[in-house]
Amino acid sequence: MDFLKNLKESKAVKAIQGFYSKHVIRKLFLTILCVALLIGIIYMFPALFVKSRSVPDVKSAPLSESLGEIAKDEGKILVAENGGRQLYLSTADMIFEMVDQATGQTISSGDASAEEGSDKALLSVQYLGEDNNLYEWNSYDNSVVLGSYDMKRIADGVSIHMNFNEGESQRFYEYCPKKMSIERYEEFFLGGLERAKEAGEITAAQEQRYVMALGLVYKKSIMEECYSVTYTGTPPVSAVKQMLEIVRIVGYTQDMLFEDAEQFGFTVVIAEPANFDITVEATLENGEFVVRMPAGQMVSANDYYSIQNVKFLPNFGAAASTDYEEGYILVPDGAGALFAFNSNQPTIKDYERPVYDNDYYKDYYFMPEYGEELMMPVYGMGYGSEENTEKGFFAIIESGAHNAYINVKLAGSAEGSSKYNRAYVSFDINQFQRVKINGAYSENSANYLVQTGMQDIDCTVRYRMYGGQVTYFDMAKDYRAYLVERYGLNTTYGDGAGSLYLEFVGALSLKKRIVGIPYNSVYSMTPYDELMEIMKDLSDVRFQVQYDGAFNGGVDGKMNSEAKLTGANGSKKELRSLLDYADNNGFDFYLSVAPAKVSEGGNGFMAGSHALRDFANEEALLYRYMPAIGILSGELYDGVSHNGYYLLAPRYLDYAVDGFLKDAKDYDKIAIMGLAGMYYADYRFNNMLNGAQGAAVISENLAKFSDKKVALENPFMDNIAYGSIAVDVSKESSDYATFSHTIPFRQLVMNGICDYTTENVNISSKNAEYFVLQAAELGSYPKYILTSKPVTSLKNTDYHYLYSAQYDLLKDGIKAMYAQIADIRGRIGTNEITGHTCLAEKVYKTTYANGVEVIVNYNLHSVELEDGTVLEAEAYRIEGGK
Repeated sequence: MDFLKNLKESKAVKAIQGFYSKHVIRKLFLTILCVALLIGIIYMFPALFVKSRSVPDVKSAPLSESLGEIAKDEGKILVAENGGRQLYLSTADMIFEMVDQATGQTISSGDASAEEGSDKALLSVQYLGEDNNLYEWNSYDNSVVLGSYDMKRIADGVSIHMNFNEGESQRFYEYCPKKMSIERYEEFFLGGLERAKEAGEITAAQEQRYVMALGLVYKKSIMEECYSVTYTGTPPVSAVKQMLEIVRIVGYTQDMLFEDAEQFGFTVVIAEPANFDITVEATLENGEFVVRMPAGQMVSANDYYSIQNVKFLPNFGAAASTDYEEGYILVPDGAGALFAFNSNQPTIKDYERPVYDNDYYKDYYFMPEYGEELMMPVYGMGYGSEENTEKGFFAIIESGAHNAYINVKLAGSAEGSSKYNRAYVSFDINQFQRVKINGAYSENSANYLVQTGMQDIDCTVRYRMYGGQVTYFDMAKDYRAYLVERYGLNTTYGDGAGSLYLEFVGALSLKKRIVGIPYNSVYSMTPYDELMEIMKDLSDVRFQVQYDGAFNGGVDGKMNSEAKLTGANGSKKELRSLLDYADNNGFDFYLSVAPAKVSEGGNGFMAGSHALRDFANEEALLYRYMPAIGILSGELYDGVSHNGYYLLAPRYLDYAVDGFLKDAKDYDKIAIMGLAGMYYADYRFNNMLNGAQGAAVISENLAKFSDKKVALENPFMDNIAYGSIAVDVSKESSDYATFSHTIPFRQLVMNGICDYTTENVNISSKNAEYFVLQAAELGSYPKYILTSKPVTSLKNTDYHYLYSAQYDLLKDGIKAMYAQIADIRGRIGTNEITGHTCLAEKVYKTTYANGVEVIVNYNLHSVELEDGTVLEAEAYRIEGGK
């Protein structure tokens, strides 16, 4: 009581009371201000606890130890021999040759007999000037021919240091004056040529040719009493070449050039040319050709220019159309695809696609041009018909994949077509984007250049050579073995029994209105008690469950820095009953979380501080694309809008994951959404994190779930080791115009490493039979996305795409689907695939380890097989099964 009495009598309190008694308007304003300040403090306070973490320092490794110099005139030398292969280097033209010792077959890095230097080059460098223009040099014309390279032996290989430069300058006005005195022209130039002839330095014919060139370039000006250049711009190349020879012969110096400039009032600009140093290490490891280019060792001698992109061994294995009428190129487009040799179409641009969608933040404002991305860092070639190739190679991008592009150039008979079939990788060393000043959708093209600067990454490609017959299945099998060894995986196949994968939508945020005022209401489309009834209804079906929206406000909720259950789904006790039921009945129940996705404020998230930024240094706010116009938009139609979402910047992902796992100790099966198949970088000005660093952040955080069983949504292949099942795996490619076949290369690689599902059966334009065929061909689990509640409540919302997800309307089809695939998989009896081939367009044959063969026809028409029998549309045949 004494405290309160003393407080009332204090001077500060009396001053406040006096202020409020005299200033009614101002006291009202002060009160509002204090309330606003208090609300701001309450809102900001949680953000203070969101801590950034250090990001892995991804840098190129140092160069290997030198074992001695290699002279340029040593000729063709053996640099390594192991694993049944030999690696040779021609020191004069810097061309590698890989030899299979068993068959004598060879694959070279360039065509030594080619007329164009670009067809012999080991590298091709695209560089960016401060004038915003791109230029390109190749290692043959701009290093080998000039002799500006040196070589050293290293363990099992060679290190090549290349200096890229323009050689002798051909810039006319850096050597010759625009104007010169009559005396300089007649006494120095003409007289100098006469003296050179008399001294025997040039012949009479040469003197005559040089005098003629001088007369063409310079004419006498009576008005100024001088000789001046007759051309308004630079003289023709042939004249420039001869003038540079004349300057050298007569001894015209740069000091003389400046004297003439001062006398006649013209300006001399001496440009500093581009000049780059790049080192490449090539080794033979267990018979595989491994080439590494450490970007940290790249040097630009002129800050005006920076290396933007490097085409890496663009001629390795190039196949001339005159040498091979048939052959194929494998690319990891979606599930996988093949090009046929010599199938160039002049109206179709050459294939160039980013690995792991690494150009996403350059054009994410617009719907992707292609329906599928490149999910694996690989490509390959086979020479000859698919049934009888004579050799081939398979390339794995071992490091630098998050900056890589896969390129294919096809030969053809049309005018202007290349004479070679090529497949190679290129690396963005410096990512850049021209950002529109008035926004991505502005019709005003005014823009400014944003670039990351040269990134210190290792670019490494491993080439596996085949000296005889090779198919895409052989390549898939070898890539699987590579992944198993690299990540310490185990391969398991089991009895191949059929199963479904059922994804249930739980809590999500729907817009409601009170007296016309919109607000978000969390609503569960599949409460726990109703899900229990569904699972009991499916007691005769083998399935796995994924439950979305269990945590932190639901599917489109808050930052997942905790594992707070969303009350709209039901009680924790009800969830525990579901999990126990799943355990007791032998199926997996995954609770899903999207660690990097944030749809609502709360849990301390503030977009300005914590969200990933794009090239414009703006927080990347993501929506679904509007199909009609192909842009990101929060507006749907008729005034209906939907929520966008942000992605956590890589520096804050650790904070979210650590917090979630701390709270999620009771849950041993987690479905991780988005993260494992997401290109992750932050282009924040002055604090950029590149794709390689983002990938390392993802890898570190996925590893934190190692004590749990994990489902991964559509993962990139370098993250496959962190999951037991891959969800939403497409069997399609982007259907590029020059593809000859789409193949399930991705599924063949994953076979035995992890299980995999199809895309959603019920949210697809495909017939149900399409998904049955995938189960027969590949052992895929057909997948459904479902709700227990009627989907009418989702009309005109962000989730209108779930128009066909209501379980009650689908349950008969689900049970029928299971009965069919259970019968198919029971007849096959294993999941181990030992062979796969494409018999015709959309017709495939799978061979299983027990000898069972399955032929599937994805066409909407029947096909006649080689034995004369007919396979009906969207049908399968099992031969040798139970």
